Amino acid sequence: MAKLNIFVSSTCYDLSQIRNDIKQCILELGHNPILSELKEFPVNPNLSNAENCINAVKNEADIFVLIIGNKYGSELDSGRSITNTEFVTAVNKGIPIYTFALKQMTTILPLWERNPDMDLSSVVDNKKVFEFLADVRKKRGLWNFEFEKAQDIADILKSQLSNLFCEALKVRRRIETLGKKDYISKISSKALDIIIRKEEFYEARFFLQSMYDEIQKYSSLKNDYKYSVLFKSSNRIENIEQLTDWTLLKFGQMQNYIGSLNNLQEAFTFFSKEPGTPSDLEGLYYVASSYARSYASLLEWGIEVKSMIVPDKYKKLLTILAEFPSDAIRQIEEFPAESLKMIEDCKKQIDGKSQKAQVLNLELKITINDDIIQRYEKELEVLKKKEFSA
Repeated sequence: MAKLNIFVSSTCYDLSQIRNDIKQCILELGHNPILSELKEFPVNPNLSNAENCINAVKNEADIFVLIIGNKYGSELDSGRSITNTEFVTAVNKGIPIYTFALKQMTTILPLWERNPDMDLSSVVDNKKVFEFLADVRKKRGLWNFEFEKAQDIADILKSQLSNLFCEALKVRRRIETLGKKDYISKISSKALDIIIRKEEFYEARFFLQSMYDEIQKYSSLKNDYKYSVLFKSSNRIENIEQLTDWTLLKFGQMQNYIGSLNNLQEAFTFFSKEPGTPSDLEGLYYVASSYARSYASLLEWGIEVKSMIVPDKYKKLLTILAEFPSDAIRQIEEFPAESLKMIEDCKKQIDGKSQKAQVLNLELKITINDDIIQRYEKELEVLKKKEFSA
C-alpha cells in the first residue's frame, strides 16, 4: 500500500527530541517520515548535505512539515539556511505545507518587527530566524501553528492530516462527476482545481488557465525563435525571382495561421454558452490547446524563415520577414493573464449577470504590424531595383 512521504524540516541538534517524537507520530499514522538523520534518508554521495536535503523535498516529499525554533542554522551561499531553502523548495513544488513555530518566537516576533536592531542574542543565535518566521506568517501568508512541546505538533498534525484526507475525498468525488473524459488527464492541477471548485466565472477562468498552460509547453520553442537557434534548411534561394516566389508562399501560410487563430473566436463563442447554461469544458480546452498549437506554428514559421539559406544581400529582407509573427505571438502570450485580471476587476465593479456576460465575450483579435509590412515591401523594392538595374 502506498504511503505518504512527510518531510520534517527544522534545525536538527536543538530540536532532535521533537524531530524524533514527530517521526514516531508519523509512523503511528501509517505514513513515511523523511528526516535527514534517518538511515533511510535518500542520499547521493556526490552531492552536499544541502543538495541532498533539497533533492529529497523535490523528489520525495508529498507533505512538508516546517518546525521553527530559536536557531537559524548554518547559511548557504544564497544567505538562506538549509531549513529555509527546504521550505522555499516545498513552496515552489506546491505541496501541502504545515508550519509550526515555538511559542516564545511568535511572542517576541512583534517586538522584533517594531525594533529589528534590538539585542536578542539571549533568545536566538541569528535574528534571521525572525525574518524567516515573518516570511512564513506575513509575506507568504501561511497558517502558522504555535507549539511548546512535541505533543502540540503531533495533535495538530493528526487533525490536519485528517482534514486533508477528507478534502481529498471531496475532490475525488468532484472529479468523478466530471466523467472519464480525455481532456481531464491533460489539464494542469490549477485548471482542474478551477473546474472542481466551480467558483464564480470558473468556465472562463478554466479556459484562460488552460490556454496559459498549453502555451507554456512551447517555452523552449519560443526561446529558439527569440535567440535565433536555427535548424538545417533544405532550401536555398539564389535570385530575386526565387525570393519573391518563396516569400509569397510564406505570406500565404501566415495568412492561413492568422485566419485560423481568428476563427477560434467563433469556436470559443460556441463552446462558452450563454450565462446560466453550462459551457462545454472539453470544447473550451480544445480552443485553448488550438490557440497554443497555432502559437507554436507561428514560432516554427519564424524559425524556418531565419534558417533559410540566402546570399548576404537578401538577409536583411529575411530578418524583416521573420518579425511578421512577433505581434501575433505577443498577443497570444498576453491574452490569458490580461483576461484573468479583467475578470478579477469585473468582480469588483459590476453585478454577477453582467460580469458573466462580459467574461464569456472575451475576444482575441490577432493582427500583424503594418509597419513590418511596409518595411518588408520597401526592402523588397530596393532589392528588385538593384537586381534589374545590374
